Amino acid sequence: MEKDYEKLLLKMAASIKHLRKQRNITQEQMVDFGFNYRFFQKIESGRYSPNLFTLHRLAKTFKVKVQDHFC
Repeated sequence: MEKDYEKLLLKMAASIKHLRKQRNITQEQMVDFGFNYRFFQKIESGRYSPNLFTLHRLAKTFKVKVQDHFC
């Protein structure tokens, strides 16, 4: 089960990174959307599992649905 969770976390991290790059936003610029730079790096690297509120904030930032983080 832990392996499945790890895969999901890495898939989500890759999706968030893809959405950010697709919009030509740097990690540093995520600060302008209210995210801490180091915190955001941890999310994108898959070292931190964001909670539902953070996923909601990311969805609003990228103008997507929360479930799009898992695609």
